[in-house]
Amino acid sequence: MVKNSLINSGWIRRKVLTFAIIGFLAASFILFLNINVSYQQGINYEVRVIKLPLYLKVLDFFDRHYNYKQLAKDIIKGAGGDEEKILKILGWTYNNIKRVPEDFPVIDDHIWHVIVRRYGTNDQYQDVFATLCNYSGMDAFFNSVYNRDKTEKKLFSFVKLRSGWAVFDAYNGVYFKNRNGYIATVKEMLGGDSRAIGMKEEGIAVDNYAEYLTNLDSINYKNFEFSRSAIQSPLRRLFAYLINRIKYSVDAKEKQ
Repeated sequence: MVKNSLINSGWIRRKVLTFAIIGFLAASFILFLNINVSYQQGINYEVRVIKLPLYLKVLDFFDRHYNYKQLAKDIIKGAGGDEEKILKILGWTYNNIKRVPEDFPVIDDHIWHVIVRRYGTNDQYQDVFATLCNYSGMDAFFNSVYNRDKTEKKLFSFVKLRSGWAVFDAYNGVYFKNRNGYIATVKEMLGGDSRAIGMKEEGIAVDNYAEYLTNLDSINYKNFEFSRSAIQSPLRRLFAYLINRIKYSVDAKEKQ
């Protein structure tokens, strides 16, 4: 009897300890999810910090992620190769995102919010287009390119095809074809084998691109993985975060 009592007592203590540990971990996890974090939002180019609990920020992140996936899937439905997918995304962006209406605020926060609002600035058009291309399985980013005398910049989106990087202006719905009728690559464009095509011909001054196209080789095409358009999915965001932390640690050690 004494032996059985000792066994039962030990079993109860182990159970109590197990439940205590589980309870402690659960409480710690709940407290962790409720810590305050923040994100930045720009309104008319004035930045403010918005605070919210971590769990809400995580939920919002995954909500945007799955919305991007579904939207991209709907847009490219029925498309054949990558070129057709890209043109579908370009057409959707150009036709569905409108210029910022007069007297409307210019808001800069999440790319998905631009899609929901249905209006945006030049860089937001490029960001939406590049993000949807990434979610359709094609590497993409956007960047600015100087003109010949480096007095002005123009924003372009860049999407990687099998034959090389291609250039798009999502804001004006413009892409470039080579002499064979395919989407021109940067290499072909630098060689003079390209012509601008507008999704909507009227009002598109396609001849304004020539002075910028000569500087396409100045763009760094290797670090696109860290552009905002490329890190909207969870795995890419985690990868970018880890790389940045490693770089930060290395730089900190070098400064010591």
